[in-house]
Amino acid sequence: MEDRLSRIESQLQSLRDQSGELERRIAALEERPPAEAAGATGEAAEETPVPDLAATARGLDTGTALTFIGRTLVVLAGAYLLRALTESGTFAPGVGLSIGAAYALTWIVMADRAGARGRRGSAAFHGLACVLIGFPLLLEATVRFKFLSHEASAAALTGFAAISLGVVWRQQLKGLGWVTTLSALFTTAVLMTLTGHVAPYAIYLVLLGVATLWMGYVLDWVTLRWPVALVTDLAVAVLALRGISTRSLDSPSAALFVQVLLLALYLGSFAARTLFRGRDIIPFEIAQSVAALVVGLGGAAFVARWTGVGALPLGIATFVLGIGCYAVAIAFVERRQRRRRNFHFYAAVALVFTMTGAGMVLPMTALGLALAAFAVIAAGASRTLTSLTLRSHSAVFAFAAAAASGLLDHVSHGLGLPMEQPWPPVPLGGLAVLAASILVAWVLLAGGTGPSQSPFARVPGFLMLVLTAGGVMGVSVAWIAPALGNGSAAEAAGVVATLRTAVMVIATLALARAARSPRLPEAGWLVYPLLVVTGLKFLFEDFRVSRPATLFAAFALYGLALIVAPRLRRR
Repeated sequence: MEDRLSRIESQLQSLRDQSGELERRIAALEERPPAEAAGATGEAAEETPVPDLAATARGLDTGTALTFIGRTLVVLAGAYLLRALTESGTFAPGVGLSIGAAYALTWIVMADRAGARGRRGSAAFHGLACVLIGFPLLLEATVRFKFLSHEASAAALTGFAAISLGVVWRQQLKGLGWVTTLSALFTTAVLMTLTGHVAPYAIYLVLLGVATLWMGYVLDWVTLRWPVALVTDLAVAVLALRGISTRSLDSPSAALFVQVLLLALYLGSFAARTLFRGRDIIPFEIAQSVAALVVGLGGAAFVARWTGVGALPLGIATFVLGIGCYAVAIAFVERRQRRRRNFHFYAAVALVFTMTGAGMVLPMTALGLALAAFAVIAAGASRTLTSLTLRSHSAVFAFAAAAASGLLDHVSHGLGLPMEQPWPPVPLGGLAVLAASILVAWVLLAGGTGPSQSPFARVPGFLMLVLTAGGVMGVSVAWIAPALGNGSAAEAAGVVATLRTAVMVIATLALARAARSPRLPEAGWLVYPLLVVTGLKFLFEDFRVSRPATLFAAFALYGLALIVAPRLRRR
């Protein structure tokens, strides 16, 4: 009997211990922030869902709702009384506006107190009264009474929105957040239109956009940030155009500051979420990154290039950021986080930063050489890391280098377009870029079986083959044509046309022969397109400018290509 009692006591003690452990774990979970307790599977799982204000409003009975509306109208009546006293001269403009601002802020304080007591309906209507008084008051203080300068007006808007959204965040009043944000956007648009100043209000919009972005991260209010980001991007784009105008009230330095601020705060917030919190990039971050790069980085480069203000430091900083993004993408995201979507994102941002920064700092010839060097480095890194993304970047760098050095003109001429003469001279930098392009093509084509066997993985190698083949053909004709054009202009034109046909036929046969190797299927992709282009060139150029003697050679060469090239390719 005593043994049975002792066993029962031990089991009861074990249950008490387990119950205590469960209570400690529940208490620990309740003390954790909502984002940590929800997990890290995605943005929707980051935060604890918050109750919508509409649900709170639906819970009000008719009498209570009418009471709240009536109370709000009484509050607005007090605001109009203050305005009447100010307009009549009873209060000086500064005194009347100050009392009005204090009156508006009183109701956001009341909203916070009501929300803390669980009276969400009352808090929402108090906050609505604050918004309906505060934003029109700031508008009139700036436009009508001229009491605030445009800088002070933007600062007052920032402070008022910060206080209002702080209460919205604290009490999680989603509906009031929408009302406050849309009112802020409307007021800012009116102020920019009426005052003619954009820069200070654009700064305010950037700060508002980042605030709503973090509301989406923390409170899961993911829709609120879209309209703010759209208006902000439009304001910064307008500021870029105004920054180059001599009649604008916004200076180029102010435009550059706002554009850099937009980039820094938005991309910095994205980096904080994806790198430090270890989350995947989401559609809004991708869309806003593209917009920020276009209106922020692109606008800054446009203003700096047009006005010469801050071009060198901005270009150096942008280039350094590009190298840093590549380092983050390869060393951290790829090797530690192993999140492919984030790797593609940071690599794409790095590509844009690197090319833009180098373009702002270097002259065209040096830019072509630098981009060619980047292409070689990216190709080597893609071979080491077996990265399709870096293979694509090496091709982008190579084409950009060809455009900057003037080689791209010879590529188009070598591929049969445009059909005009005289042949342009070969720039020395273009030859260096062509040599680098050949090296990149060799690296990509030789490593074509590494990352993937799919045709998509071979596209960068194919593009480099097009670039190098066109470049070699164009440069060859540019070197040989001067030695053959010693006769009349008509004879010289026919000789050069036949020379172009001969070079294109030789290149087609060489590519068809190379396509027989299992390691170079990309060469075969180019054979038939090159035969078509040669035929069009033969039809529109050779027939137009060639003599019978040169046409004989052109006919024979093109016929030989049509017979031999398909056979070589099939073998």
